[in-house]
Parts: sequence; C-alpha cells; structure tokens
Amino acid sequence: MSNTKELCICGIGPGHPDYILPAVHLEVKAADLLVGARRQLETFQSYAKTDLLFTGKLEQLEQDLDNRDEEKIVVLVSGDTGFHSLRRFLQQAITDRTIRCIPGISSFQYLYAKLGLGYENAFKASLHGTTTQFVSKLNEYESVFLLTDRQNNWKTIAGMLAKSGHSQATMHIGNRLSYPDEQIITATAEQLLQLEFSFSLCAVIIEGVTTQPIQHA
Repeated sequence: MSNTKELCICGIGPGHPDYILPAVHLEVKAADLLVGARRQLETFQSYAKTDLLFTGKLEQLEQDLDNRDEEKIVVLVSGDTGFHSLRRFLQQAITDRTIRCIPGISSFQYLYAKLGLGYENAFKASLHGTTTQFVSKLNEYESVFLLTDRQNNWKTIAGMLAKSGHSQATMHIGNRLSYPDEQIITATAEQLLQLEFSFSLCAVIIEGVTTQPIQHA
C-alpha cells in the first residue's frame, strides 16, 4: 500500500525571493503545513499557511514532525536541497512519509556566476562546526568553495592560507548574497588579514596566486 502522506523538501535559493523557482511556489501553495526558519517562513507569508518554526534543534524538529497529521508537509531549506541542507537528516529521521526534493539555487552556484567563474573542477565544503582541511585541496582543484560560520570565518581562512604559504591566494568573499546590500570582496589572503569587516556567515571562493588589488562589488 502506497504512503499518501508526503514531505517535500524545497530549496529556496540564496535569499532574495527573485531566486526562488516557480516549482517551489507550487509546492508551498499545495502544502498543509510549512516548516522553516523565521526568515524562510516570512518569505511565503502571503500564502497564509499553517507553519512550524524550525529553531535549529534537529531532535525537536523530528519530534514535531512525528506529531503532525497533515497530508502534505513542505520543509524550506536555504540554497539547494543537495548541498549541506536538512535533506540527509530528514530522509533518515522521517520514515512514515514519501519524501521528495525540489532543487534551489545554491550559494556556490550564485557566487560563481556573479564572478563569471565555472565550478566544474571545484572542491566544495562547509566549515559549519568543523575544520575541514581545505588547504591541500588547492593543489587538486582549480578553486575551493567554503561555507563559513562565526568561528571558522573568512579571516580564519585567510590566516590558514597565509600560514601554509598561500598568502597570495585569491579569496572572493560573498556576504548577504542576492540581497540589495550584497557585498563581494576580492583580495589576497595577505591583504585580507590587514582588514576588518563584520561578515559572519558568508561564502568564500579561493583561487590561485594573484597580485591584483582589492576589489569591491
């Protein structure tokens, strides 16, 4: 007997509503329950859906979803469903529903496009709560893309590059991507260590050696 209850995980892009795919809007319109972080839920508030706030606590989310009887639940995730999202957790935790995924534009797709770069030969990782040894990847890939957190931030990355002899590596730092106040800074790791700016959760692309001056976009 097929399972009629459904959970659809929808990637909603880098942030601005313009980058949400039409297919996501269709899923939200058909949802009986909408799940997401506060900013994500606010994006779709015009649909006046019953919603459930995700506060970042995975065990609580699992309990909350287990207690819901709605036929169709839509879970909103930033970026794309396949890149460091809730997808893996939900697929393992929720076993009594059919699970589908709707893709979104990821932060790495967005930033590479803004810079006119390709990511066919790029290493991609997240530094959220971890210290991935990304420096060695510079010798294996054309570029390295990193998601940062408040501790493992852009300055930590610049310091690790300088310490490993890559002080002239180019770093592209994207903050508030897709929003009107978006900022993208390009400089060498050495130059960035002399600067101070309050980017917390940002995206970083690292390329090879450059002597170009700092650029602001």
